[in-house]
Amino acid sequence: MPNGLEEALRLKRAGDLDGAVIALEGLLSRSPEHAPALAQLADVQLRRGRLEESAEALERAEAIAGASPFSSRIRGDLCYRARRWSEAARAYQDADALGDRSTWTLLQLARCRLRLGDLAGARGSAARAAERDAEGATPWVVLGDIAQKAGDLDEAEAMYARAHERAPDDEWAHAKLVEARLARLPPEQRDREVAVLLKSTGRANRHLMAVLARLRSDRGQEADAAEAWGERARLHGDLYARKMHGFALRRAGRLDEAAAVLGGCLAEDPQDLVLFRTYVHLQGQRGATEELRRTLEEILPRAGARRGAVFGALRKLPSPGAG
Repeated sequence: MPNGLEEALRLKRAGDLDGAVIALEGLLSRSPEHAPALAQLADVQLRRGRLEESAEALERAEAIAGASPFSSRIRGDLCYRARRWSEAARAYQDADALGDRSTWTLLQLARCRLRLGDLAGARGSAARAAERDAEGATPWVVLGDIAQKAGDLDEAEAMYARAHERAPDDEWAHAKLVEARLARLPPEQRDREVAVLLKSTGRANRHLMAVLARLRSDRGQEADAAEAWGERARLHGDLYARKMHGFALRRAGRLDEAAAVLGGCLAEDPQDLVLFRTYVHLQGQRGATEELRRTLEEILPRAGARRGAVFGALRKLPSPGAG
């Protein structure tokens, strides 16, 4: 019979994150200072979107056993989710220095450096990832992103093409290559080219649908962009598409629809600060005080690190029934 940690790892690999938490908490009830179990709990909670619980488990793991390659990578992932790029970069550097040999750590380090404007550092990390995973597509996509940020469109297209060659079925790499090639076309031709591609793929590539939405938004066609994001959300159901749908509806001036979409997204992801601020401001524009109050009260128990912001927004609202 597998021990608690083995069972938790099996459940994690199978995608049963709730079951993994139960197994790990059972193990920790018997062995509270089991550092590997705490580190795994931090990872599973992060995957579940429970950032506060993840950070608490990580602190306990490192207090017992110190930093490890695994715990440092999780710290990097936590900081990255919180958009703290400098802290995330330091954590990924620590993981690499401590012996982490995954391409993920190097690619995340490259993405952080890219966000921070360190193009040379980003390129170096991504190039190391490409050496480590010669057949993988993702390092070449990141190298393409770096070239694009530097304004070298020829190099960006070449990197995306290399990624697509290595993984022809990788929808993200394909979408990036398409987007790079579209940049060479006159603006009025770009929508048509993407529409043709989407017809040929049966709209299976959600990333191409995002390309179409961004093209429309870039041209100021926010209602059309909202339609594209909404179709992706209907077909694929991903939270990111639903958020983008709500933001596009807001920019298009369709505030009632935007409030309904963004409120639903906030209920699923109450720790997204940009979404939270946008929703609060939007409901203020609409004068929807009671609707805002209900949403804030609903998300409060799951707001984690954003609990203070939710309390603050609730305190600013007039008393219920106040005229």
